[in-house]
Amino acid sequence: GRREKAGMSMGGNMARRLTTTSYTLLAQLSLRPWSTYELAGQRVRYFRYVWPRAESAIYREIKHLAADGLVCGRREHTGQRGRTVYTITDEGLAALREWLGTPVSPFAVEFEGMIRLFAAASGTNAQLGESLEQVRDDADEMLTFAGQVKLEYLEGRGAIQDQLYIRAHAIDFFVSLLNTVRDWSERTLSEVAEWDNRPIAERNERAMAILSEVAVQAALTSTAQTPVAPTSQTSRRR
Repeated sequence: GRREKAGMSMGGNMARRLTTTSYTLLAQLSLRPWSTYELAGQRVRYFRYVWPRAESAIYREIKHLAADGLVCGRREHTGQRGRTVYTITDEGLAALREWLGTPVSPFAVEFEGMIRLFAAASGTNAQLGESLEQVRDDADEMLTFAGQVKLEYLEGRGAIQDQLYIRAHAIDFFVSLLNTVRDWSERTLSEVAEWDNRPIAERNERAMAILSEVAVQAALTSTAQTPVAPTSQTSRRR
């Protein structure tokens, strides 16, 4: 699994390392009390797009946080059905605030569609085209959902409406990213559609033209050395 940045929690007689999943749940509980079912729903609605974790990890981690004394649970009953609602403790809020003062992890993307592209030479153009179409269609679905969330907040119905000043920037990020993915998939689909009619040499010639138009400044001087990724992308910050 993906490495998670960790801090320390004193639960019981021994320290347990908190992970980004721990802090994600503490962040949610700092807003209001939630049941584990509601927290899992928030994962589906929001956090899984930037921090994809299985639903089982949410249920498991909330129990760890309770054992650590960072959250506390109380049983509620509606009719014959019961649920545990969790609230962040003073210790949990202190741990969250301490984490917020640490360096943030570098930006990372988990995107299977790109792995399919890298492996395209081992498959068929039709297979790559189908993968890109799915990427585009998924982005369209998510953009529709984002539009619904936008309207929800504009109409004052957001789950955390009083933090619109924060949520608006998150929605802006997601929509910008989704539009980028959708536009890229469309451009790439149009190129892949021509590959069967173009030999490799012609495809590479076309690729040079595409690369020259990519909106990033090339290095001012050429060297024979292979570019090295920034250390911020290859090492943990804490």
